[in-house]
Amino acid sequence: MQPFTFFISYRRDDTAPIALLLKSEIERRLRFVRVWVDIDDPRPGEPLSARVQQSIDSSHATIALIGRQWMPQAGKTLASDPTTDRLVDELVYSNEAPLALPQDERFGQGRRLLVPLFADCAPDLRQFSLPRRLEFLARLEPEQIGFADWSRMIGPLLDRIAVRLSLKDHPDADAYPEPDPANARTQALGDDELARTLRFDDFEGWYVDSFGHADARYLVKAFMFRDFDQAVDFMARVSEHCRVLDHHPEWRNVFNQVSVSLTTWDAHRRVTLYDLELALFMNRVAKTIAQARQGAA
Repeated sequence: MQPFTFFISYRRDDTAPIALLLKSEIERRLRFVRVWVDIDDPRPGEPLSARVQQSIDSSHATIALIGRQWMPQAGKTLASDPTTDRLVDELVYSNEAPLALPQDERFGQGRRLLVPLFADCAPDLRQFSLPRRLEFLARLEPEQIGFADWSRMIGPLLDRIAVRLSLKDHPDADAYPEPDPANARTQALGDDELARTLRFDDFEGWYVDSFGHADARYLVKAFMFRDFDQAVDFMARVSEHCRVLDHHPEWRNVFNQVSVSLTTWDAHRRVTLYDLELALFMNRVAKTIAQARQGAA
């Protein structure tokens, strides 16, 4: 079964960096998803390619990423013929083409969902000279995000989209053991205390994320190593310590990178001294591995 798939439609000279960042955030935060972002720069008047059509055909939802340069401002002449604008073609095709998926891979959807997402501009299509072919977008419920407030807005945004699509985010996607009554009494750190603690050099690289849950807190860091062997060595050393500590990370390894999220499940997904201790230990192990590499060089 294929994962729930998003197609991001965007204008290259308008929101390309945001499109790639959005892809990363969706795949990191939501369960069993895939995101198509076409990075080719089409020539003016170039028709919709078979490859893009296939990507849309296999997508359950299309996100129309709308920035300030998405279309000419209201009252201005369109720079290109809207009948040959590939971005327009992508959105029209997304709206009209049926889901080219078996019934059991449609996640209960009868048709493809379209989500207008305004980035760094007001969520109002009237600011643009909108081609008639895209007038259907005005009937859809828009979302909004600002690049300056990205870290604050991305979690709630994806949480809303997940609810609309009956998707699950990563913290709820996995099976957890029954909370330990003793650990459940562990005092969680308040936001101010946690912010002060993370300013110490020993906690270099760690930051706080809620992953879209107002009451949850995670310590998050991505460790980068020279190669896969070093990443595996890091995880092996940390795993031995976790057995002793009886506290475990949520982590993911891709080649030389290990992405880590720490929270105390027993304490209702809040950060406690268990997480701080494990974060310190991870930093020490990563530093030891880096120093060993330098010594061998």
